[in-house]
Amino acid sequence: MSVSVDVSKLTAEGTQLLQGFVEKMGLEGAVIATAEGLEMASYFTSDKDADLIAADTASMLSVLSSALENTDKGALNELIITAEGGSIAVKDLGDDIAFACLAPKGYKMGGLIVALKQFMKEIHSF
Repeated sequence: MSVSVDVSKLTAEGTQLLQGFVEKMGLEGAVIATAEGLEMASYFTSDKDADLIAADTASMLSVLSSALENTDKGALNELIITAEGGSIAVKDLGDDIAFACLAPKGYKMGGLIVALKQFMKEIHSF
């Protein structure tokens, strides 16, 4: 991703940014993590292990980025995983930073993709 993010500001104030997004969109939570899997910011509406989700998010992004590079498919746009209990969306923020949000069961994925695109603009202008 060519646009850079303000890492120090994202770490210091990212929780408020995530809280606003999660509450506005009716999501279960979101996390921003380093490529090493360390949590930079998170907000969840229920008791979730942010450290574990941050590590998982970074791991998924690493594997996917490698697979895309090895198959000459380019950079990751977004990854949406739909499961029995809901969905997880993963985005690469650039600068070795990963983002993931959790959507409840039955959430409209088209709406989430549009919301993610708008939120990515907000993060990059943050």
